[in-house]
Amino acid sequence: MCRQSTPNYKKGALYIGADGLPVVNPIQTVIANPNPQWTGGLHTGLTFFRKLRVSGQLDIRNGGEIWDGTLAALYRFGTTAYTNIRNQTGTFGVNVDQHVYPNVAGPGAGKPSFTTPTEWQAWWQGLGGNVSDAQRQFVESGSFTKLREVAVAYTLDGAWVQRLGLSTIDLRVSGRNLVVWTKYKGFDPESNLGGAEFITQGIDYFNNPQLRSFVLSVGLNR
Repeated sequence: MCRQSTPNYKKGALYIGADGLPVVNPIQTVIANPNPQWTGGLHTGLTFFRKLRVSGQLDIRNGGEIWDGTLAALYRFGTTAYTNIRNQTGTFGVNVDQHVYPNVAGPGAGKPSFTTPTEWQAWWQGLGGNVSDAQRQFVESGSFTKLREVAVAYTLDGAWVQRLGLSTIDLRVSGRNLVVWTKYKGFDPESNLGGAEFITQGIDYFNNPQLRSFVLSVGLNR
């Protein structure tokens, strides 16, 4: 979409033409940057009575953007909850993609753009969906904080362990990818279409999110 500023509107407003529809920028430009501003982590561990250990890890990514191609496709097929607006009159800056474009400018600002389900359908299957070259409305923040792991471990070293010919037995229970805090509307801001491939960073197109997993391990030490 073409974003232009005018003296009467905030910088970065969506420019609306006289027909009530956004004006497409004819010049190809960079619309997103998948690289975070910074990443960090916090790992902590506590030991009680030399046998019980509790540990946890938080991973943080600040900045970076993701193209939510999954949402773009769901718009096209009319299967996302955002398309339930199809029976209403739609106006940019009022109720059309308000979560992405709160500010509008241009001669068509405030003019109703869609009044029938057919007009809505034409929009989502064209510029408003995933088949268009204009996709800025589906770029979202990729910032997140993840509770990467919580683990509890206990060491058994009683006499019965010695009789088994062992010095200790380590029991450990852990959970990974337990909670994610993010404003990203997709499944997982850390998921990527090409995996670790650099050239496809920041692309979400029906990717599988990282799995939440629970692991029980037993260590036998002689």
